[in-house]
Amino acid sequence: MFLSQLNSDEKGAFLKLAHYIARCDGDFSEAEVNTISTYCIEMQIEDIEYNDSKFDLESILNKFKSEESRKIVLLEIMALIYSDGLEEREQKILDKMVEVFNLAKELEVTYSEWTQSILKISAKGYDLIYS
Repeated sequence: MFLSQLNSDEKGAFLKLAHYIARCDGDFSEAEVNTISTYCIEMQIEDIEYNDSKFDLESILNKFKSEESRKIVLLEIMALIYSDGLEEREQKILDKMVEVFNLAKELEVTYSEWTQSILKISAKGYDLIYS
């Protein structure tokens, strides 16, 4: 929804982060695959070949310099996480993001509620069209 506002370096970092989070629970679900495909379309970039052994969470998070970029990343990553249910490992990553991004914990709660509402509305829209 907001990913087009990231610069090209941030878009690449975001995609790596999305792949990391989608795989961190050991289940790269169809919902996560679809969400990442949607991210690529929105950012107008090709998907990447993800390599977990080369991924460093903190260095990726530090690529997002502005507060606006950090908020965009948090919102969009929440959509990915909630697309197949929040797992404990994913919650730890969210907590790390909030810490590294220097955002208020209350913002995480607000973004979580907003994201879950949007996902429900989107699901209802798909049901209306495809059912």
